[in-house]
Amino acid sequence: MDALALERRLISVLSTLLSFVIFLLQWCHWKRATQSNDHVSPQYSLDDEDVHDDDQPFDLSIYTFDETTGAFPSQPLEKLDGPFDIYEELLDDGLARGLSLGEDMSDEALAQRAVGEEWRAKVRRITNLDFTPLKNNRRRLQRAHHVLAFLVHLYVHSIPIGGPDVVVPKSISRPLVDVSRWLGIAPILTYADTVLWNWRYQSDDLPFSSANMVFPTLFNASTGADRDETEFYRCCAWIENRGFDATKIMAQVVKALNTHNSGESKEGLYKEVSDLCWKLSDVVKDFTQILLSVREGCRPEAFYSSIRPWYRGYDPEDGRRWVYEGVDDLASFPLSGPSAGQTTTLHALDAFLGVEHGDDSRDFMGKMLLYMPREQRRMLQHLGTQARTLRQVVEESPEVRDAYREVMKVMTEFRTEHLKVAVRYVVSPKKNGTLICPFSGMDATSSRQCPAKSRGTGGNELSKLLKASRDATKKSAIWAA
Repeated sequence: MDALALERRLISVLSTLLSFVIFLLQWCHWKRATQSNDHVSPQYSLDDEDVHDDDQPFDLSIYTFDETTGAFPSQPLEKLDGPFDIYEELLDDGLARGLSLGEDMSDEALAQRAVGEEWRAKVRRITNLDFTPLKNNRRRLQRAHHVLAFLVHLYVHSIPIGGPDVVVPKSISRPLVDVSRWLGIAPILTYADTVLWNWRYQSDDLPFSSANMVFPTLFNASTGADRDETEFYRCCAWIENRGFDATKIMAQVVKALNTHNSGESKEGLYKEVSDLCWKLSDVVKDFTQILLSVREGCRPEAFYSSIRPWYRGYDPEDGRRWVYEGVDDLASFPLSGPSAGQTTTLHALDAFLGVEHGDDSRDFMGKMLLYMPREQRRMLQHLGTQARTLRQVVEESPEVRDAYREVMKVMTEFRTEHLKVAVRYVVSPKKNGTLICPFSGMDATSSRQCPAKSRGTGGNELSKLLKASRDATKKSAIWAA
């Protein structure tokens, strides 16, 4: 063999070897980023150690509240990149296609059925990735939960009704369960996904506020209800933003109570706590006006027919079972779907003011904690331990008692107005069925086929739940009379 032939043969062998090495490196990268086919996620738990030290100062920064944005991330969450961008692409594609609801039997929706099945087939075909590389990055986990949860609801609710079970493919069900466990939040679409983790600045030159927010992920991005969905989220964000003012006031009260020297006169303490409670009452008054403003931008009929159905979580009473492929014991999962009851604002006020809910509302309020980010849940626990101290001061000082009564009065008024709005939306019959009030719960589980009972958040009967919360607040106000 001459030298030229030998050189060509050597080049060919080296080229083949190099190609094999490149393939091997790519395979190893893929292997690290994927789960083995026989993986089955263990029984779901929040993996939560909800413990706190009662003697620890009540510092909101400990619970990941930003000094400017409160419960919202300090900056909008960035999209997932690297091997995880396939999920971002799937979500963008699904929203751009304008998938029709499976329960929608209009000619337009029926014409979209093939488009929906084509998209769902893409979801089933993608590689099942391991999200462990994101485990210690809270902001990326929040974005992952947002994307995966929206994918699950798009997938489930675009399937035509009629089948007994809905199988959520392992490509999205497994990572959602894992991400949820690391975050300590339910493996389903939540209030945090739709509001807290779903915003960016409309103008980078303007300060943080609900008026300067754009909500990028909308189920109705390609429909005529996009503005309704946007304004609904904006109203929730507005209450959340104003609610952070209330949370900061409560933190100031706690600090005043905890730092007071027992050897000093309490007159200064009473004055400080009283002034802060009057400020708190002003904030709560604003909640009512913000709540009523939802009627200006979100049409009830649009919410009922085009927005609310996408929020529904798994409800055994619907008779349609959800199956998370490759995940054990789905019955142990909290899967009610998003609800405005999952914001910490009203929970914080109840905990701080010592509102004691009865059986009708206590169970619901407790369940909603599972849909909150872990750190916010811990904040509520810590805040609840301060109620005893506040009540002691209320009992001691007529000045503080008057301010406390005012807070309880406006809280009762807020819940009364909430009930009126809900009754107006739910009880008043409309052409297309009973309308569900947006703030009675995003996950209203009633259907057009079952309008007999006005069901609200988590499947609870709406009017009964709201009355129970209002009455519990009124009872606490009477205690201070």
